[in-house]
Amino acid sequence: MASIKVKLTESVLKNIPLEITKINDTEISGFYLNIGKANKEGKRSQVYYLYYRLGGRGSKERRLALGNSSVITVSEARQLAKQYIGDVSRGIDVFLQKKKAVLIEKQESTSPTIAVLANEFIERDIKANRKDVDPVIRMFEKDILPFIGSYKLKEITRREIFKKVLDPITDRGAKTQANKTLSILKQMFNFGVERDLIQGNPISTVKKKSVGGLEKSRTRALEFEEVIQVFERLPKLGISQQVIYALKCITLTGCRPVEVTGAQWPEFDFEKMIWTIPAERVKQNKDGERTHKVPPITQNMVILLDELRAAFGYLNSKYVFPSTTTNKSGPGEQPIDRHSLSRSISRKLEQLGVPKFVPHDLRRTVATRLGDDDIGTDPIVIEKILNYQLQGVQGVYNMQEYMGKRRNVLMLWGVKFIGVNKNQMLFEE
Repeated sequence: MASIKVKLTESVLKNIPLEITKINDTEISGFYLNIGKANKEGKRSQVYYLYYRLGGRGSKERRLALGNSSVITVSEARQLAKQYIGDVSRGIDVFLQKKKAVLIEKQESTSPTIAVLANEFIERDIKANRKDVDPVIRMFEKDILPFIGSYKLKEITRREIFKKVLDPITDRGAKTQANKTLSILKQMFNFGVERDLIQGNPISTVKKKSVGGLEKSRTRALEFEEVIQVFERLPKLGISQQVIYALKCITLTGCRPVEVTGAQWPEFDFEKMIWTIPAERVKQNKDGERTHKVPPITQNMVILLDELRAAFGYLNSKYVFPSTTTNKSGPGEQPIDRHSLSRSISRKLEQLGVPKFVPHDLRRTVATRLGDDDIGTDPIVIEKILNYQLQGVQGVYNMQEYMGKRRNVLMLWGVKFIGVNKNQMLFEE
């Protein structure tokens, strides 16, 4: 490659010898013109470049294309070179800066919609990493996609997300749901950044206090008398049998609402009198292998299960608490929605005559009441009943399941209801 060193001018560009492929400018160090091979018409491309280093010897070398001589003049190219040299002197890597700008321009010209991102996010992230995907899908279907799904990613702003999605949820009083929606939107936009669909997360710095407000950890545990009152009144308020029995099952076992509502008949061993919740339905890491054995299937539970089988056996469902609705599938093909438990309680809270509580509080109630003096359960046994993993040294070395002790305290917990008020038994033997 033959090169010469001369001040680049328009007249020089018109008379470049065929053997010359590079002209270094004498006025600006690193500014040069690259001349290509002749095409079929005998014309040669002429592109201005700026060569620079980010630092001293041994640092990165860059060659930044400034433009073709057919598009910009020599003076325009010289001005760009001076501007970029000034940026480089301030530590700016103009090559990467321009490369990023080109990428942004390309992304904006082919920017997909939020609906496209949401679909990829659900398929590639949510379904791959979560067990319970339905609540997230409902969130998108109800509160997100109908309002911003058609927006292009390059168009969506923080203001629009607040106005169209987050504020309406907060305004209807669902502050916790607004915070959950904020969280899932943050995850979706971060996913989009990782997938190179969007340059940045428009709500990355938004805090819960600006949406639904800061949430306090729930500490509600019902007193024993409140539990008796709730279950004495529930059947009189028109609440479905599945919901009442699911709430009873939570109170008998201390299991999570989602574990109870999703219960399936094959999980119950009536010979060993144990209910085994498989790992895929137990709250733990996605790839966790921890099943949860719930002892015992007491007489209370047997009666409860027999009545459910008698009431809904005609559906031939594998679910203990089958849904009788046909919104997405036939009757019995899905279990009842765990959220139907909280909705039922919320609607009838005034008639129940107790301070506000949610289904999960019944699980906390079991843990709290088992620790009362009249039962006095060992805290480790309570942890096992709740299917929590032991912490510290206990979690590493204590492999004991305490199945016998768990069986005994749960039976005591069931029997306790009988000795309080014969006319207000929660579960009769």
